[in-house]
Amino acid sequence: MINQLTMKKSILFLGLLLALFACDRTPKPEQETQTQEPKAPVTVSDAIQLLTDSIAMDSTNARLYTNRAKAYFANEQIGQAMVDINQSLQLDPNNVDTYLLLADVYYAMGDQDNIASTLNKAVEVNSLDARPLVKLAELNLLQQNFNLAFAYVDKALSFSTYNPKAYFVKGMCYMVSKQDTVNALKNFQLASEQDENFYDPVEQISRIYAVQQPPYAMDYLRKAQQQFPDIPTARYELAMYLQSHGEPEEALLHYDTILMKYPYNYIVLFNKGYVNFVYLTDNETALEYFNRALTINPAYIDAKYNKGRVLEQMGDYSQAAEIYKDVLSTQPDYKLAIDALNRVQNQEKE
Repeated sequence: MINQLTMKKSILFLGLLLALFACDRTPKPEQETQTQEPKAPVTVSDAIQLLTDSIAMDSTNARLYTNRAKAYFANEQIGQAMVDINQSLQLDPNNVDTYLLLADVYYAMGDQDNIASTLNKAVEVNSLDARPLVKLAELNLLQQNFNLAFAYVDKALSFSTYNPKAYFVKGMCYMVSKQDTVNALKNFQLASEQDENFYDPVEQISRIYAVQQPPYAMDYLRKAQQQFPDIPTARYELAMYLQSHGEPEEALLHYDTILMKYPYNYIVLFNKGYVNFVYLTDNETALEYFNRALTINPAYIDAKYNKGRVLEQMGDYSQAAEIYKDVLSTQPDYKLAIDALNRVQNQEKE
């Protein structure tokens, strides 16, 4: 039976969270008990237009520019976001929220130097606001300045012991810098307890359990998926665990659910192919899913290699050899493909 070269514990579901950035919509007391007609969700484009209209009526309101910058950023309109951020800071240079948004924009642009200076400016504006300190901890963790990362997150927690994001970052510091899963788990659990809607620490706890505490992993992963039914990575983590722990059919059901919302996710399509090939020995179905994954991402090297293995298993040594050669033309040190090519070439000689 084949071993998968890279069985990743995570999956990329690229997208931006949409939020409402308009004015305060808190109902007046006399409206609270009235039946409201259901309204269509407000899109980011709607929010941008609403904020543009508000700015036309109140062009000196810095917060409106910051809110529209958030909407532009959510809509991946970085240039427009930067224009509004600069306008907001001209009107109000002491708004920490605007600096935090600017740091996020710089992060999206890959500009780490300006992230640090922006967050330090936010600290100058309000030295008692923990949020820029947590972001500085994240930045230093990313840059592998671990002592600074711990220092920033500890300072943030000195202001208040209620800070789920800080505990999550501290957990990541333990994981990355010290491989200390005991203290990492403690901090992830604190983050999750303080904010039951915060998925990131739950994801990390799931991964620790999957590796170190298998008896608890299945139950925890199921609870995590039930707690976060709309977060695809929660379902994906469960499916990954199921497929490698004797429940491949249930894993496929979860992958199907993900594909209903993300039909072009080539990693999930690849995993369906892998489950059919390795666990269910259904070569025809496996080949179909590997081909679908490659249609979406022709450069996905693991899908190419495993497609070759299916063809080899089906006795088509000539086509399998061509696929292995294609894999090696892209990644010459792909050892499984080297071994596979030697194997099928020997089969062809026989």
